[in-house]
Amino acid sequence: MIKIITDSTAYIPKEFLEENDIKVIPLRVLFDNEEFEEGLPSTFGSFFEKFTSTKIFPKTSQPSLTQFTDAYNNIIDNGNEAIVFTISSALSGTNSVANLAKTECKNPDKISVLDSQNCCQTTWGLIMETIELIKKGFSREEILKELALLQVESRVCFVPDSLEYLMRGGRIGKVSAKLGELLQIKPLLSFKQGKLTCPKKVIGINKAINELIASIPNNIKRLFLIHIANSKFFELLKSKLKGKFNVPTFEGEVGPVVASHIGPAIGVCYIC
Repeated sequence: MIKIITDSTAYIPKEFLEENDIKVIPLRVLFDNEEFEEGLPSTFGSFFEKFTSTKIFPKTSQPSLTQFTDAYNNIIDNGNEAIVFTISSALSGTNSVANLAKTECKNPDKISVLDSQNCCQTTWGLIMETIELIKKGFSREEILKELALLQVESRVCFVPDSLEYLMRGGRIGKVSAKLGELLQIKPLLSFKQGKLTCPKKVIGINKAINELIASIPNNIKRLFLIHIANSKFFELLKSKLKGKFNVPTFEGEVGPVVASHIGPAIGVCYIC
């Protein structure tokens, strides 16, 4: 049987994980002299409360080699095989660790490691598609070919509440951030096939959400409405998107690893 392993940045709810017997390998966060595993959605409250009220900036790190190796060996010992989903290799060393663990496990031929080329609930969407293909009897090789096609247009897009956290992370300069805040400039951040871009900058949250919605293609298969740190604009995004797409739609929370680079934000993920 084909089993699924993912890292924590897919941000999949506990109920879905249990229902589909999915193993999660957590990334780690160092924040305010405390190191901890990222955890699952609905467990991030205390982190975000401190994160949004302090100038302390988190650091993140990939899982250990042993965590992946042990997970692989457990699946192999039970006579199964696995597809492993990781956050984009452009964002983290997690994919490299997962591949190294494959070479050290009991039977590497039973393990396929997939660089999602993305992050957040986009990966969850790919996993949903994988589960459907497994139920249809597709082999591991056939599933990987299907996933490669889905990865071409699937993406995650964010609109940050402010530019402060992008400035703290060194992604924009202090002067640009201050000027942007003064003018209420909202960047649209898009991550697709391992590349982060800023296709548009607009003035005001209403225009930003409209542009975010306009960027969603009509041929999507699944849509995820997401937020970081209970963004105050999430309800506005939901109201503007209501009824616009007749596809399975989900709400999701993004955790500390991605939040440490963007700060509070709203966004969408989709699978095409």
